[in-house]
Amino acid sequence: MNPGVDVVVPVFDAREHVEPCVESVLRHARGDWRLVIVDDASRDPELVRWLDGMAARDSRVLVLRNEENRGFVVSANRGMRHAEGRDVVLLNSDTVVTRGFLEKLAAAAYADDSTGIVSPLTNNGTICSVPRFLEANEIPPSLTIDQFAVLVERASRRERPDLVTAVGFCMYVRSSVIERIGVFDEESFPRGYGEENDFSERALAAGFRVRLCDDLFVAHVGRASFGMEGDEREDAHNDVMDRIHPTYHERVQAFIRENPLAELHADLQREIDVWERSGFLRRRWRLLGL
Repeated sequence: MNPGVDVVVPVFDAREHVEPCVESVLRHARGDWRLVIVDDASRDPELVRWLDGMAARDSRVLVLRNEENRGFVVSANRGMRHAEGRDVVLLNSDTVVTRGFLEKLAAAAYADDSTGIVSPLTNNGTICSVPRFLEANEIPPSLTIDQFAVLVERASRRERPDLVTAVGFCMYVRSSVIERIGVFDEESFPRGYGEENDFSERALAAGFRVRLCDDLFVAHVGRASFGMEGDEREDAHNDVMDRIHPTYHERVQAFIRENPLAELHADLQREIDVWERSGFLRRRWRLLGL
């Protein structure tokens, strides 16, 4: 049974992304939820004031503030530990969630007793990327984020397939996973990149499944806080993962070669094509006065 959920959003500056992210959570969250923002010593005073104002207006919004910048992993762990027995949605601050995000994530996470971690579809999330696999996709210009989410929902077969690893832009983590394996490894991944892959490996080893929420779309910008430094961190992460989990990269490459999500991509592309054709027809009808 779902014990309630904390949406944990680590934040460091990037106000242009943080505000739409927080506003989308407040707009779409339903049920027993709390929004836990972990401010990692942001330097933008306007952002700090805005976050404090959001917390003052809604008792379900809590801002935890680090006295000094500790990095994404430490901030995420602080938020997850604060949940104290509740489920957690760990959400990057450069995402925008869409209608029903908590309900859909929870439905996938509780599809069976063994599921522990769930990630949704996104435009920029490697193996969770749509409509093109492994790419940083632009949302079609004829569609808003919410309209694109509707197409994803319409195309979904709700099969909730297994993933080789969760993708960190958005992860629903059941409380039982945290109780069993703990939180992110701060020692091996002190500043971010790879912590969610290590977390997934530990969850899989403990008998949990990692699955895709294939009827939910969450928009993702990508690397809003890391910038170019992210490339260096990614290289370091690969070395650490090879050392700690020697079969990880081999299994990821097998997943990519086989691409068990290919039919999902094709179904969604058909929905996009239908939308774009109907949009063209609507424009022609308007010109003809129809």
